[in-house]
Amino acid sequence: MRATIKFVASSFHRLQPTRLCTRRNNVPLSISSSHAFSASRSQHSRSLQIAKPLSLKRHFSTNPAYKVSRIVRDKDDDVSAEDPKLDFPDPSPTNNRDIKISCAYFDSTGTLVSPHKQLTKAEIAQQFELRHRDLRDIDLKSESVTRILVRPATILLQFFDLCMIIQVDESLLINLHDPQNHPDGAGYHDFERRMSVKETADVPELPYELRAVEAALMAVLSIVRDDLIQARQDAEHSAEHLSLESGLAAIGLDMLFEHSRQLSKIEQKARLVRDTLREVLDTDEDLAGMYLTDRKAGRPHQTNDHQEAEYMLEAYHTAADALVESARAANGVIRKKEVTFRSSLAVQRNQIMFLEAKIAINTLGLAAGTLVAGLFGMNLVNFVEEAKYGFVIVTGACVLISAIFSVYGMRNIRRIQKLKEIHTDKVVDPKRQVKA
Repeated sequence: MRATIKFVASSFHRLQPTRLCTRRNNVPLSISSSHAFSASRSQHSRSLQIAKPLSLKRHFSTNPAYKVSRIVRDKDDDVSAEDPKLDFPDPSPTNNRDIKISCAYFDSTGTLVSPHKQLTKAEIAQQFELRHRDLRDIDLKSESVTRILVRPATILLQFFDLCMIIQVDESLLINLHDPQNHPDGAGYHDFERRMSVKETADVPELPYELRAVEAALMAVLSIVRDDLIQARQDAEHSAEHLSLESGLAAIGLDMLFEHSRQLSKIEQKARLVRDTLREVLDTDEDLAGMYLTDRKAGRPHQTNDHQEAEYMLEAYHTAADALVESARAANGVIRKKEVTFRSSLAVQRNQIMFLEAKIAINTLGLAAGTLVAGLFGMNLVNFVEEAKYGFVIVTGACVLISAIFSVYGMRNIRRIQKLKEIHTDKVVDPKRQVKA
């Protein structure tokens, strides 16, 4: 028994240096795994084989100095980390929510209270009772983002560069990329004017949230309409000044194509507005949920009680559809003029090509006759110098050979022209089509 106690005590004393090496003042020792493993095998492999993985794993997972040194070493070894093209912003959601967004705050009367209010997405979500995923794209400047979100206490409208958050007695205009939205410009004053307009005596006044939605939709459609009018005028002006004789037909055609592309973009924007309004009109829950004032007062609307909101959205849906049709019609006229002018250019190009071909054929015939004359120009005896009619015969032969080559080539050219007449007869004069 005493021998057993002595053996256990001696084993315990042998294990004490290992514990002291692994923990000194409750701080793990920073040694490599290979050194620890070699030390364990030299003395007491059985005990350290159990202690080594626990101590090293705890040390590498909790020691911040090891993590920092590992990250710095990886950055030094990675060459692509120094490339400025790969320097992406931090995609962490915390940093994204801390970015300040410039906003304009309007009160219940539609008066501008704070023109440059700086808020983060987290503050906006908390103040206006929105989810963070609802505010994902509010600071995104895009021509393809159009949406109307109806929440229990908030309505969010986003059409291109205009983003507005509406509640019962306040509204917030976000993402002021457009210089027209400057406080001294027409953007704010136009919104204030539309919000302060009173209804006639026989028409009940709409609640604040519906008036704000109407003002936002009116602003969006007004911008699209102004862009359409300007683009259509520019396209018509370019089409009227197209001329084949000016020498700048290619430049005019490029300008007309650019105006046609601009009309297509405006048509796409109007179509996006129309489709977004159509989605809301097809959802009775969203239409009934737009009455935020009644919901706050404890009188929520039923799914079939949304007559005012439906009439208002239908009116702007009709206006957006009219803009789509106007842009499509204007773009169709411009494209017809463009196609006609391109056909006229093709005809003119073909005529130039035929003229070049005729000149080349006549040159070939003249070269054939000159070749015969050149043979007699050599200083060799050809037994024709002393002939009485030698000059006349050689000259006539040269002219005849040139005429044969020219006539043969011109016949082929006429044959090609007859095939082209089938297409050229269908081309209408562009000036007549413009007048029509």
